[in-house]
Amino acid sequence: LALGSLYGSVFSQTTICRFEALQLSFKNMCKLRPLLDKWLLEADSSSCVPAGLDKVTTAGRKRKKRTSIEMGVKGALEVHFLRQTKPNAQMIGQLADSLGLEKEVV
Repeated sequence: LALGSLYGSVFSQTTICRFEALQLSFKNMCKLRPLLDKWLLEADSSSCVPAGLDKVTTAGRKRKKRTSIEMGVKGALEVHFLRQTKPNAQMIGQLADSLGLEKEVV
């Protein structure tokens, strides 16, 4: 991701791995090679900051905070899902309201 953000193109981790394993077409490898060389040179020189690093740090994906569930709430959820293994959306909403959780958490 950082590589793609630095140079204006999006290169997935899969693409980079396939490049390393020589599993890309010759044409695709020829297109990637100059960018990878430039990235490696900038990464190796520890004294200079790459010319797009600020953009990389601000353009990162926002991650959701890990949800922690109290033991009592966890127990209530387990009991409910043992009785009703596939609740519908309305039941999930009611359960979330009764436990004081967001619907997405339940």
